[in-house]
Amino acid sequence: MTLPIVAVAVPRNVDQTFDYVVPANLAGQVKVGQRVLVDFGKEKLEGFITVLKEKSDYKGSLRPIRSLLDSESILNEHDLELARWIADYYLTPIGMVLRIIAPHRELSIREGRSIQFVHLAQGLKQTLEAIEKISKRAPQQAALLKTLLTVESVTDKELLERVGCGPRVLQQLVEQKIVTLEQKPVQRNISDFYEAPRTVQLNAEQNTAICAIERGMGKEAQRFLLHGINGSGKTEVYLHIAQHALEQGKQAIVLVPEISLTPQLLARFRHRFGERIAVYHSGLTESEKSRQWDRIKRGEAQIAIGVRSAIFAPFDKLGLIIVDEEHESTYKQEEPAPRYHLREVALRRAQLENATVILGSGTPSLETYYYAQTGAYQLLEMKTRVAGTASPAVQIIELGDEKVWISLLLREKITDRLRKSEQVILLLNRLGYAFAICKECKQVVRCPTCGIALTLHIRFQHLSCRYCGYDLKLPKCRNCGSANLSFWGAGTERIELELRKMFGTATIRRMDSESVQRGQHGVILEEFRQGKIQILLGTQMIGLGLDFPNVTLVGVISADTILDLPDFRAGERTFQLISQAGGRAGRGEKGGEVIIQTRHPEHYAIQLAAHQDYRKFYEQEIEFRREFNYPPFSQLIELIVQDSKEETAHQHTLTLQEGLSKLGNIELIGAAKALPYRWHGAYRWKFLLKSKDATVKENLRLLIRDLKFADRVTLNVDPQL
Repeated sequence: MTLPIVAVAVPRNVDQTFDYVVPANLAGQVKVGQRVLVDFGKEKLEGFITVLKEKSDYKGSLRPIRSLLDSESILNEHDLELARWIADYYLTPIGMVLRIIAPHRELSIREGRSIQFVHLAQGLKQTLEAIEKISKRAPQQAALLKTLLTVESVTDKELLERVGCGPRVLQQLVEQKIVTLEQKPVQRNISDFYEAPRTVQLNAEQNTAICAIERGMGKEAQRFLLHGINGSGKTEVYLHIAQHALEQGKQAIVLVPEISLTPQLLARFRHRFGERIAVYHSGLTESEKSRQWDRIKRGEAQIAIGVRSAIFAPFDKLGLIIVDEEHESTYKQEEPAPRYHLREVALRRAQLENATVILGSGTPSLETYYYAQTGAYQLLEMKTRVAGTASPAVQIIELGDEKVWISLLLREKITDRLRKSEQVILLLNRLGYAFAICKECKQVVRCPTCGIALTLHIRFQHLSCRYCGYDLKLPKCRNCGSANLSFWGAGTERIELELRKMFGTATIRRMDSESVQRGQHGVILEEFRQGKIQILLGTQMIGLGLDFPNVTLVGVISADTILDLPDFRAGERTFQLISQAGGRAGRGEKGGEVIIQTRHPEHYAIQLAAHQDYRKFYEQEIEFRREFNYPPFSQLIELIVQDSKEETAHQHTLTLQEGLSKLGNIELIGAAKALPYRWHGAYRWKFLLKSKDATVKENLRLLIRDLKFADRVTLNVDPQL
């Protein structure tokens, strides 16, 4: 008898699947979309079955699969089709794609903590009869039953505490089959943020947007760009459209770019939809992700809210995908592969499942707005703030060359807000304290493996590398050993210390990726909402989407942290950062003010952001993109060659350059030393490829395969640079 054969995708950088034979004891149990354990070389790997086959083209002896890890398929055909598209578009082996679509199932829901709920096993009449029958001989059992009649849902612990008896009393009722016990996984309170329910009267622009989207839902994969200025009420539109989707028997995914945005958005959705929501983001442990995935799979949740990975929520009736703040670069996955962009995956999944996509932003990416102008997306605009207040007043302050990080004007404005018991948000998109320069040899203290300047962290008394994590415990010069250092530049840690010196009695909190522990975003934002924090300082994670009516002043400590980068998107990102940060001020009745500090006050991105003139910025920026053939007028692919030996890395770079030069219909930039040139001890060279030809990616894939460079070259399609 010929044993069946399966094609298995494994999570390794090998651009193919591998055939395995199904042993007799598993015959008839295998299905496409199941996980299997297989031998791969000397490793034992978890892979996915992608195809059932009758015969194999492999001429050698096939290995058997070791075991099935699932009794049923955990990925359906839409999942596999989406995975194939991601693999082709982002030039990534499908096995590496599939591992991100499903959670790590070995962290089973059964391994997480669970709680028991108690339910009546009989109807009201039978329960009353049971109470009457046992009330004299078992009064505690009768008391438990009476309590159960008064509550809809109660845990065994809570029930026993209410009645004041031990677990044996409950167990006796279970044995008599009068009550039943139900195990449910513990749902950690992902958001400690509270926001009172709102009664909202929609304005004309919101109603127009909602009507247009509702008309489009159910039709063939509709795509909308909801371009609403800060404070125009985009979230309320999302809530109404999600409600409409659920009423149509559909499910919805709501995506945000930062975990910090999740607590406030989650609070609003929970007021509307209760426990029909699942939360899915990197702030969860793997077991928590697994439990949320199971809730969705079992149909307990109809809306998933989270960051990038939430796009793979296992809904089978998906009708709506909302991508909030769609312009944010954090939607691009960089490490590990696949290096996908959430927006593109969302659009593709919606197309496969005939779902509607809403891309929402007050400052859309140039590419998205361009496609809306060309008709690929339907443009919906909201130009009025729902609060009815005027946009905040904006002032641009030139810092000059002196080392002043908080200007006199900004200091006076903060003092005034503290006196009025109002709140302040300060934004600086740079972590740490500062960079260190040796006063003796004048050298910047750099990472020995990456070559970039180390960042001083005062709290931990060390210098560290933001790329590889290298630590220099004692802040001294690596070149000459001198401890006589000066510090240049400023990060959020340095600004926090300066604020504490200036405003010693104020409550100040720093919120960035280095200072906030997992699960603490909601706690901090709740303290800020309650007024326990007067000054909130942070990176871009606090410059998006947050809505606090008592915030009347927003200060951008330096608008130049992005503008000075060698990136064709530097102007766009600076415009977005300032515009979004400014939108946090004056969202209540008190009005607001924005102070922008910069050493480039005349730059068009800063000037137009100050005036909230997106249209003019777009018209100027799109011409720059057109002239130099940047997206959306071409596609970019970044290639990085690396090796632990400098000479070998350079030789591979020359070999690849020769091969790339033979590809047609491309514009090749490089080779150039990558930034950083050394990373984790490897030397790196970089190419940037521009093309309008859809066949270039396939030709590039074949070139990498023929050169056997899969482990030497990193490919990044649509890089954010």
